[in-house]
Amino acid sequence: MKPCPACRSELPDDALTCPKCGGSYQPDGGFQTPWDVEMAKQAAERERKVERAERFGALGKPHTEFFLEKKSGCLVAALFALSAGAVTLAVLVAEIA
Repeated sequence: MKPCPACRSELPDDALTCPKCGGSYQPDGGFQTPWDVEMAKQAAERERKVERAERFGALGKPHTEFFLEKKSGCLVAALFALSAGAVTLAVLVAEIA
């Protein structure tokens, strides 16, 4: 008989899992409980969220995309203002002539 590494209950020598805590011996010789598996999943999910936040920022877009979008919006506004000014100038010139 051997003790379970997690809950210390007695296990037969050939046992691969513990019926009390649900832990299991791994092929690499380690021991893993269901709690360990869940914690590893949560850690991986947190890591993915941090990576995504660093890469995309709060808006869900890459920072460069966000700034390019803002700059192109400013460019459109500037072109609109220039075209409106050109039309106004053309009307004034036509009235003078």
